[in-house]
Amino acid sequence: MPIDPATGQSLPYAGEPGAAPGAPPMPPAGPGAAPPEGAPPAPTPEDEAMSRVTEMASQAPEPSKPYTVKALETLLKQFNETVDKLSGGDLPELEVDFGEEKKWDQPIPADLFVPLVALSEALKMVEGGKFADKYDFDPLGMDSDVGVRKATAQLVRLSKDKKLVEAMQAPMGGEEPEVGPAPEMGAMSPEDEELAAGLA
Repeated sequence: MPIDPATGQSLPYAGEPGAAPGAPPMPPAGPGAAPPEGAPPAPTPEDEAMSRVTEMASQAPEPSKPYTVKALETLLKQFNETVDKLSGGDLPELEVDFGEEKKWDQPIPADLFVPLVALSEALKMVEGGKFADKYDFDPLGMDSDVGVRKATAQLVRLSKDKKLVEAMQAPMGGEEPEVGPAPEMGAMSPEDEELAAGLA
């Protein structure tokens, strides 16, 4: 806290009750410092993930004219088949309930749209994006049955690419580096031996 040079008393920072005009601003909190009273708690990784999902879902385009539910169900079915091939069957199937509707005049449901965005982004990262140019589809452009059918066709094509399937199933970071034999106890590397000789 700042000190009044005349009285030696502690003075409030700017923004605190009783602060004088021109009072110094409160210093930033250091790492590990407790948040000020009344401040919201820091977001957890789960909160951040949920906010990313919500943000992605909010980007689903409004349909230029209502989708046919049949086109959306075909997209959903193909997405599940494609992801099943790309993941080696490790992921659960998506389920979206369109009710008894024949037409869908809302954006694509988040349960389908968000995974489509995630797959589109994953394509751009696999092997430096070499598959993205060939198979990329834009979920943000799916504002009609035409866009939905184009994306469905791309999902069919990429599910048949064996090299892409292998790349998607490969462990992240490529092959494990080879590890040489462990040095014997007490053994020194050539650099250590030179250093030891120089100190002798």
